[in-house]
Amino acid sequence: MISRFSFFAVLRSVASLLVVSTTLTACGGGGSSATPPVQPTTVGSSSTGAYTCPTSDTETSSGRSSSTASSDAVQRLVSRQPRVIPTRPGALAVTYNLASIASSTAKSTIESREVSTGASFVREYDFTHIQRAIRIVSVPTSAMTSVAATLSSQSGVVNVGPVGSRRYAAAVSQRYFTSNPYFNGFQTTASSGGSAPPPTYHVAPYEESASVPGQWDKHAIGLDYAFAYSQANNGSGVSNANALGSSTVKVAIIDTGEDATHPLLKAKIAYKRCFITNLNGSQSTSNYVADPEGHGTDTSGIAAADSTVSLGFVGSGGAAEIYAYRVFPTPDDNCVNPASTDEQCGADSSDIASAIEDAIAQNVNVISMSLGGGTCSNGVDSDPVEGNAIADAIAANVVVIASSGNTGASSVTAPACDSGVIAVGASALADGQRNGSGTAGGSASTPMEYVASYSNYGSPAAQVGSSSAWGIVAPGGDPNGDTDSDNFHWIENIWTSTPYDSNFAGSCTPDYPGTGSTADCRTLIAGTSMSAASASGAAALILSVNSTYQSSAKMKQLLCTTADDISAANEGCGRLDIYRAMANVLGDPHPPTSSM
Repeated sequence: MISRFSFFAVLRSVASLLVVSTTLTACGGGGSSATPPVQPTTVGSSSTGAYTCPTSDTETSSGRSSSTASSDAVQRLVSRQPRVIPTRPGALAVTYNLASIASSTAKSTIESREVSTGASFVREYDFTHIQRAIRIVSVPTSAMTSVAATLSSQSGVVNVGPVGSRRYAAAVSQRYFTSNPYFNGFQTTASSGGSAPPPTYHVAPYEESASVPGQWDKHAIGLDYAFAYSQANNGSGVSNANALGSSTVKVAIIDTGEDATHPLLKAKIAYKRCFITNLNGSQSTSNYVADPEGHGTDTSGIAAADSTVSLGFVGSGGAAEIYAYRVFPTPDDNCVNPASTDEQCGADSSDIASAIEDAIAQNVNVISMSLGGGTCSNGVDSDPVEGNAIADAIAANVVVIASSGNTGASSVTAPACDSGVIAVGASALADGQRNGSGTAGGSASTPMEYVASYSNYGSPAAQVGSSSAWGIVAPGGDPNGDTDSDNFHWIENIWTSTPYDSNFAGSCTPDYPGTGSTADCRTLIAGTSMSAASASGAAALILSVNSTYQSSAKMKQLLCTTADDISAANEGCGRLDIYRAMANVLGDPHPPTSSM
């Protein structure tokens, strides 16, 4: 199986966790169950415990950084490049028309054929919305070509191929601010003596500066204005209480796991499921998603951190519920190296498919995947199991969103390149200080938004307002190396409190400028992972007020037609503007021309 999922992100002392790897494994019933087993189950043996799902939400050690309370210094993550790992030998995916294997007689005939070729059955995925089934079979490496040819000639077979990729992790006159301090904005300095911070302040448009942290990324897309539609006196004459999000909307975050104990997530995570396949193709499952790497906790926070807790950050999905999925093994310290090809640094594509199918069964509204790798041919995923799972979700009218990639290539990685998926690239701010793209322009008082040079894009590279563009961009940051001290160059949000070791630890010190709970673990990070998570939360916020957009096609059409033109060569249909999208959906008679 191949490993091709990558994280698209950046940290200070840890290389990016943006690359998510995947390897395929077969599982019955589409890899999902309405009532999953409570205890973890493992079929076969794993070379190490790294490929076993957690048995609790706190089982990894809690390594913490030594950041002091007097600063907002946090671990910074720099984008990791996708790892290229060969397909795991000895595994074939045989795709059938679902009807052709529905009867017990047909299934018996198929099993006999497989045995006669020397193949042995591993797992089956049934993609009911697209009427396809995939049977994963294990065969001797030397016989893969001949077995594939024999099975391809059988009736009902659509195609046969190797499997197992890995992916390496404003008409509104008043804005609405939650009680979350990073969203609100901080004073430049603490009060005399540093014993208590002064009241928060609001300095539009970003509530942040190069030296004072905040959530510029949320203000850039107009989230404060979108939230304002929840208030009757917002100035527009249009209001909807669900503009702060709705708990009836479910966002599935498929990633490295989630810190279910984090104060900004613990009330938001409504469902948890883990799928981790070892290098022999055996899959471990459990109902726990402890996050030893941090990336999944971060993307969950960006998408839907709790806006009702007076701590830390707000997610663009507001009150939307999180359906947490872990598909990555426990990392080792090789994963700190962005060039590492260690299998433990990537997720198996069969686990991603299992998570997608489970999410469909749980009736989620949005699937968010801040991971990628591999390629597509005319919108068809190079990995058949992942591709069919995504097609199944699209057919079930789930909004599917994925990172475009972090290599600066003129092509979008899988699964973002899959037909129907909303691909999201990264925008960033230039403020007169050197950034990761070497982009000149902007100043400390008037930053200029652009598309980060690491952000992958497709064709047409820019077609503002049109859903036929390759995708959309959203804030992702663009630091000049992992020691960049300019807050405008990063995306700051929450991080895991249960890291594998200190190499994966964020900062669990009080919020800037020096008081508050030490439980608010956080990090500075950058990449298209952050962009995709922000767009996923925005989609959930839209669905909270209007279910008409419950499909990837309709959601992309809305987000693209309301996107902002930041005059960048590779911006796709533009930069995400949740304010304009919300105004459109609610029928504001005086919609804004731009959030900024």
